[in-house]
Amino acid sequence: MLKSLSIENYAIISHVRLDFDESLNIITGETGAGKSILLGALGLIMGQRSDSKVLYANDSKCIVEATFVNFPAGVEELLEAHDLDSETELIVRREINPSGRSRAFVNDTPTNLEVLQKLSLELVDLNQQFQIIEIQNKNFQLNLVDALADNEKKVAAYRDIYSSYKADQKSLQELLAMESSQLKELDFMKFQLNELQVADLTEGEQAQMESEMLLLEKAVDITALMEETKFKLVDSDNNIKDEISDLIKRWSEFEQTDPEVSEAYGLMIEIQEQLMAIYATADKMSSKVESNPTKFQELRSRLDSIYSLQKKHGVQTVGDLLSIQQDLISRLNRVDNRAELIENLKDKIQTNKTKLSKKAAELSKRRTKVFPELEKAVNKKLKDLSMGSAEIKFSNETLEELNSNGQDDINILFKANKGNKFLPIKKVASGGESARLMLSIKASVAHAMALPTMIFDEIDTGVSGEVAGKMGNILKKLSSQHQLICITHSPQVSARAVKHFFVHKQETKSRTITQVKVLDKQERINEIAKMLSGDPPSTFAIDNAKDLITTI
Repeated sequence: MLKSLSIENYAIISHVRLDFDESLNIITGETGAGKSILLGALGLIMGQRSDSKVLYANDSKCIVEATFVNFPAGVEELLEAHDLDSETELIVRREINPSGRSRAFVNDTPTNLEVLQKLSLELVDLNQQFQIIEIQNKNFQLNLVDALADNEKKVAAYRDIYSSYKADQKSLQELLAMESSQLKELDFMKFQLNELQVADLTEGEQAQMESEMLLLEKAVDITALMEETKFKLVDSDNNIKDEISDLIKRWSEFEQTDPEVSEAYGLMIEIQEQLMAIYATADKMSSKVESNPTKFQELRSRLDSIYSLQKKHGVQTVGDLLSIQQDLISRLNRVDNRAELIENLKDKIQTNKTKLSKKAAELSKRRTKVFPELEKAVNKKLKDLSMGSAEIKFSNETLEELNSNGQDDINILFKANKGNKFLPIKKVASGGESARLMLSIKASVAHAMALPTMIFDEIDTGVSGEVAGKMGNILKKLSSQHQLICITHSPQVSARAVKHFFVHKQETKSRTITQVKVLDKQERINEIAKMLSGDPPSTFAIDNAKDLITTI
């Protein structure tokens, strides 16, 4: 749920913070007071684009921050997929600099708008009067039915088999294509493999040979240097070792006279030890390195063969050549065994198709079974919302091909008046009808679906009196299962609030700013009374407002 929304330096908002209740939150205020601005700020959290024109003060940045708690499992999966920290609270922040540059953060980690858009689908369900795309979406309609039919585990089991089914179909197509294309390349593939196998390559041999060859190439010079080093360090009459030893002997007499002398004496001891280590290395290298033209030529020939293969295949290492060799073996095995593989795949595909058809039929049966229940529940709510002749019904056609959802093509059909034909929602429902229809549907399935925070923006437009009261009752009941945030002009809907926010303008010396306050009981009565009769409210309106609130 949305725990809080903080907005700073946005449009005509200097700074506001809204702390929401977990059930029904109502937002009211005069037209132009800034209610839609709140939704605009929330849109930034949902990944919508913006620029510096939204800044209240042009020399400061805009900051919008939303805190979510008790979010669904899908959010955890998204955070993990994008390497974002998962904590008890999910804090999403957008910043817009005066230059227009925008930055997005999730739990203080920078991210991009695409991630915010994905998160918003899990966190916020925004229902605006003319935003009816969701209810027209076939996947959304199917999800409603599956939720009521308790099909989650059965759909998951179906999709596991379907995934294997599609992968096998793809493999079969590749094998069939191989018959017409790769067979032409068979001789060339065999030639390439034979060439690599004859080379008898070994991982790491190239680096070892190149090092060994370098030693052989420089053998004479290296041997001469080693012998010269040994001679100067130890073997000559005036060698460095004896000179150092003589100095060490003389310094030892004064070692205790001063700390610095003692330290220098220690360094000379270390130098002597290092010189002897150098001598040992030079002696070892003198024995190890010897000129061997035959060995050198063998290495040269072997490396030339490797370099030639690498150039031919466009790679850099022996490891790459070995990978190509293994790939050729696999491809040739598939060619050699293609007939058997094709038959095995065809059998597996047919077996899975039979399983899928059976499971799809079971899903279809369970889905069809809940149609009457959902139609009855939604149609009743439509009548309560002054759409007495409006009805929905579900249609379901069996598709020729299986898909990831089964074999059903489910549509919600709608008619607004008696005598009309049932048609898809997008063809017949107006904005206001769609808004009430969406409320009726979601209220009917809320108990079965993990819906996120739902935000209703003036879906009560065009209704009043008893109908508005019934709409308020539906929202109230829905809020017992999900968090609702409703922007409304209806006093009947406002009276159902658990928490009532009032948006208003405040004049300063230099400009107008939007403020938001939480109304206490008496302030709620006054606000609802104003919505009933105007400002100042009449005594009758105040009594009516009290009745609306106390009779809920």
